[in-house]
Amino acid sequence: MTLLIVLAAAFSGYWFLGAHYFRQGVENWFAAQTEAGRSAEVQGLEIEGFPTAFRATSDTIVIADPSGWGWQTPSAAVSMPSWWPFQITAKLPEHQVVETPRGQLDVTVQDLTGRFDLSPSMAPKALHVESGMLQAAGADGTLRAGGFRFDSARRDGFTHHVTVTADGLGLEGGPVNLTGGALSVEGDITLAERVQDVPDAVAVPIDTLSLTKAEMRFADAAVTATGKLVSDGRGFAAGDLTLRLENWQEALDAAVSAGLIPENRIGMLEGGFRMMAEGDTLELPLTLSGGEIRFGPLPLGPAPRFR
Repeated sequence: MTLLIVLAAAFSGYWFLGAHYFRQGVENWFAAQTEAGRSAEVQGLEIEGFPTAFRATSDTIVIADPSGWGWQTPSAAVSMPSWWPFQITAKLPEHQVVETPRGQLDVTVQDLTGRFDLSPSMAPKALHVESGMLQAAGADGTLRAGGFRFDSARRDGFTHHVTVTADGLGLEGGPVNLTGGALSVEGDITLAERVQDVPDAVAVPIDTLSLTKAEMRFADAAVTATGKLVSDGRGFAAGDLTLRLENWQEALDAAVSAGLIPENRIGMLEGGFRMMAEGDTLELPLTLSGGEIRFGPLPLGPAPRFR
């Protein structure tokens, strides 16, 4: 009996010490956002779950970046087993808000959960995120999905194999009305080394992205991307991509209607595509450099940022 009392007291002490460091880790993460120039606020932070888990719950969370991106949620819950503090589970509510440079998106998502597996050095080993039905509505239109899944597993060093799938995709806005779409992505991402220090990480910088295949399909039209991109000196994606368009005329019309390609370039692009296409199939070599995406000498838009 004495031994049981001693063990119970020792475990209780371990839990309260762990809860202290767990809370400190959450608070340090929010402080790191502020130090990086973001606005980050959390209300009603509580640590509970004794004795089986460390569980952090909160009320409203608001994060905003000077670039115009931001996120708000009315609540959140993050937990890990007290006996194995290297597996983190996060759950978010059905309604959230995402701020973008083009305006606000009201997001409704069912059963959104995520699981993070860490090594004893706190380096990310695996990530799994999935949801049920999802809708993001903004001034430009509404994006829908019947379900979403993201999986990432570490291979060697900081390289992770990533897969993304989504079904029941739909996009409505202006003249665009696409339904019954599907997304499938497979590739490898090499993260920058500083992401190993997860508690102090402010972002997830990427060194290299190798796309085995990324395909989005709507009815008879499909866009497939393959290639390899690296982070340039300014943090923009740089490298070469190949886009394969099936039923390219329909895909081009949808891209113009969605505002992805300016209307004043449609004539030049359509004429060039007709000369390059083999029937309804077209392959486009794209170059990303200097912060821009180019088709030959023609700029198509800004390149994504990796850092």
